[in-house]
Amino acid sequence: MKMRMGSMAAMASSLALAVCIAGSARAQQATQGSPPVAASQRQEQRPNVLVWMLDDIGFAQLSCFGGLVATPNIDRVARMGLVYANYRTAAICSASRAAILSGRNPHTVHLGGHAASARPFPGYDAQIPPSAGSIAANLRQAGYRTFALGKWDHLPASEASPAGPYTQWPTGQGFDRFYGFLAADADNWNPILIRDTTPVARPTDPMYHLNRDLADRAIAMIGDRDAAGSPAPFFMYWATGTAHAPHHAPREWIERYRGQFDMGWDKAREIILKNQIAKGLVPKGTKLAPRPAEIPAWESLTSEQKRLYAHQMEVFAASVGYADHEFGRILDDLQARGELENTMVIVTSDNGASAEGGRGGMHNEAALVTGAYPDDAENMAYLDRWGGPETYPHYSAGWAVAGNTPFRYWKQVTHEGGIHVPLVVSWPKGIAARGELRRQFVNVTDISPTILNATGVSLAETVNNVKQQPMDGVSFAYSFTAREPNTSRPAQYYELHGNKALIDGEWSINTTHRIKTWDNTSSGAPSEAWELYNIARDPGQTTDLAAREPERTSLLAKEFEAQAVRYNVYPLGGIAESVQTGVSKFAANFRSRGGKWRYSGTVGNIPAQVAPPVSSLGFTMKATLDLFEDGATGPIFASGGQLGGMGLYLREGKPVLVLRSLSGQVKEVAANVPIAAGKATVELAFSGTRGSPEHDVEIKVNGQRVASEAISFAIPASFGISEVFGVGIDNGSTVLSEARADTPISGRIEDILFDFSSSAQGSHVSSP
Repeated sequence: MKMRMGSMAAMASSLALAVCIAGSARAQQATQGSPPVAASQRQEQRPNVLVWMLDDIGFAQLSCFGGLVATPNIDRVARMGLVYANYRTAAICSASRAAILSGRNPHTVHLGGHAASARPFPGYDAQIPPSAGSIAANLRQAGYRTFALGKWDHLPASEASPAGPYTQWPTGQGFDRFYGFLAADADNWNPILIRDTTPVARPTDPMYHLNRDLADRAIAMIGDRDAAGSPAPFFMYWATGTAHAPHHAPREWIERYRGQFDMGWDKAREIILKNQIAKGLVPKGTKLAPRPAEIPAWESLTSEQKRLYAHQMEVFAASVGYADHEFGRILDDLQARGELENTMVIVTSDNGASAEGGRGGMHNEAALVTGAYPDDAENMAYLDRWGGPETYPHYSAGWAVAGNTPFRYWKQVTHEGGIHVPLVVSWPKGIAARGELRRQFVNVTDISPTILNATGVSLAETVNNVKQQPMDGVSFAYSFTAREPNTSRPAQYYELHGNKALIDGEWSINTTHRIKTWDNTSSGAPSEAWELYNIARDPGQTTDLAAREPERTSLLAKEFEAQAVRYNVYPLGGIAESVQTGVSKFAANFRSRGGKWRYSGTVGNIPAQVAPPVSSLGFTMKATLDLFEDGATGPIFASGGQLGGMGLYLREGKPVLVLRSLSGQVKEVAANVPIAAGKATVELAFSGTRGSPEHDVEIKVNGQRVASEAISFAIPASFGISEVFGVGIDNGSTVLSEARADTPISGRIEDILFDFSSSAQGSHVSSP
């Protein structure tokens, strides 16, 4: 690298910058008019691209945005480049991730909501069209190596099993390599991992944490390029589960924040706003959005509540700080390799801070799905374990309000708190500015066109032999040198679960349809009136101007309508419609199977949506085993993990049914006689349905009853967002504490049949 310093470096820098700003706004015209460059020289000049997609990080949670969580490595990127104070994204993760990687609006690529809440309409069916090839596919065709790590949840759950199809997986969306998880979140201590398209066990490091693992893998993938004499440029999409729940962090990191949030969320908002004004992120005179009525004033809380909620935020801050630390290791590696100078680094979040923890937070986020929210007393029992392996926690919604300062509302809502998030961009070799602020309006769809612009890659005419549709976004590469906003950027719509918005310059219109995002039962057709805000003067959206300016409101509403028609936004639907669609899909699957699920051999990582509904209905199970040894310990089947699950295991050869609540409480029905090595038949009869804690359990071996018991145990409606079902293997944390995670049983499962047909009619079946 040193041989290229001096005049050669200056020339390369100039060429890179020229490529960046010379093209038109549209990415497909990015290299128009550029002089021809030899292929080998062009490859050397092209920058690497590293995107860190954070999860559920609000505008006010990073230190370079005035937040109270120290993020020195994101601050480092900000000092090397630009901080964007006027960036918007979609209001939920699947939608924003599909948009950032495709350069197209969420509804354009059929992900107007979360993939898990898909509906059978073009804007919502979670089937990304092949005509919307990703930025990775485009860059790979131009000679880049493409890597995805971490969260990948913008695909239908029905396609996330080992059966595929793999077209919506990272390797089917333009990435050479993938290491991560196919779910909305992950247990950072015991994640369910995929390498490319193959399930893999997590490393056995006793200090294991997923963010450390993701950093190790990122560094390794970057280094693997050295196998070639001249490493190709790379595009890396590094998508931590942080800061989505569960908020997990090493104990020493939690201790760093001890006592730092005792002031509470109301005072924190005041401190953050003062910081933001000082940094120029919001104008002087900005008012805080009113605290939503659902959130109590901090001073109204008891001392015990304050203690609980403050510690929830300490753990959240530790999880973000630790993720930033691991991100810093990637930056350090690039610097040591001499590649940081010519790496475009983009740090952003998929949506605003999350209020899905509800008023009091949750020691186990699965409560969000079940609707059985813990009270403060139940949460307090986990205070000293909060953030460790025995919890799967989410903080109180009050901290989401603070994390989105000064904006209104939070994730899943299309007011500013749900969509206005941080964006930091650096590229030392291509961006001369250092530590400057930009106020240009940038949308999530603009990231991919800008990357194409910066790398000098034109939008591919075809990807996988399919003609490509234009990107909806526009390049903001002009802002690398221009301090003043480009007022010609088109207006941009936003929509999620009936919440609507449109931003046009300094104006926004919004509707308030669903704000209790912790309540999955809310429904009703969207019919709310438009609100109007001047977000340049009133970022907190404190004053609705719709009554004063009806003509402007009407004009912007017409623009929303036009974009809604153009981009597949209709028909609108709420969370209740999505839930009903899921129920209908599962019922249809149940009927088509005749209520029976059959497997031969070991298979894991089966999402709950397509797995046998063992937590919902009574059933019988019959398994034919060929055990390799006496005294084996391992699963015959398992669903869920240590914080909610059900599994039939062999423990030292003895069959045992294990049930776990979301609090980790255990109920067992066990046999006393072990099964010897060789062939055997094991049967389980489990009666009862969801909603009733009363069950009859019977276990047979080779036709002989070995255990029988009437039990009382409330099985949760969901074992967790990321939990899966397996035959002969238990992925992630284990339901049986003595079992080894991700380790197949010592033997063959020649055949296993789950039969629910006698306990339910298909038309009455609900999804798990």
